[in-house]
Parts: sequence; C-alpha cells; structure tokens
Amino acid sequence: MKHKATTLFLGFCLAILAVAASSPVFAQEQPQTGKSGPPIAFASVSFDGTKQSGTSNITTSYNSTTGLYQMKIAGVCFLRTSYTTVATVSGYNGFPQGALFVNTDDDGDFCHATGHLVVGLRDINGNLTQADFQVVVFKSH
Repeated sequence: MKHKATTLFLGFCLAILAVAASSPVFAQEQPQTGKSGPPIAFASVSFDGTKQSGTSNITTSYNSTTGLYQMKIAGVCFLRTSYTTVATVSGYNGFPQGALFVNTDDDGDFCHATGHLVVGLRDINGNLTQADFQVVVFKSH
C-alpha cells in the first residue's frame, strides 16, 4: 500500500510539473530590448597575461607598468557601455591574503586608436595583483 501511495504522489507531482512547464507564466519570452546572443569572445587568462584557452579572436597580455590585463577582440572596438563583460578569478585565489576582486573597463581611448578591454584584479587592500581569470564578452543586439 505504501508503494502505491508513493507512486501516485510522484505521478501527481510529475503532472503538476508538466502543466506548469506548458503554462504561459513559465514559458514567457524575454523582452526584445537588451537581448543578447552568444558570447562574441571568451578566454581563460594566466596570471602573466598568456591566453590559456578561448576563442581565436581574442588576444591577451599583462601590462606590468599599469598592473592591468589588456585584451583585444579582433574587429571590435570595446566600449564598456556597448558590451556586457563577465570576468572571474579562477583557481585557488588568495588564502591567506583573501579574495580578489575583478574590475572590467575599456581602456579609455574611446576607439581613437585602441579600444581594448581592460581587467584589473585587486586584493582586499585595493592593490592590483596578478592571478588567473576567465572573461566572457557579449554584445547586445
């Protein structure tokens, strides 16, 4: 009897899920404004600026003078207001010093000559530091 009750309960739950999945409330499309497609570029970057993996259209480097990582996406003049960028530190990053914080920006050239994506990694004291990270870039349509 217990087995039959469990089977009925599971069947009831599956029926609710099937109805919910076909409901217009759960199947709403995203608004057309701000819609984004697949990433235009992504990379895994080593602490020294070397690209470990990623799309072929992105090159990476580390500028020891500024302490920032620079990325060039072929055919793209990167402006932070025109692209959505997600970056995160990868691997084991910081014990006992603490977490690292990731900042992304454009290089401030406003596409006059460069148009690079810039990534800065800061420790808990606000100091720029080096670490492995990943970055993904989207263009809004």
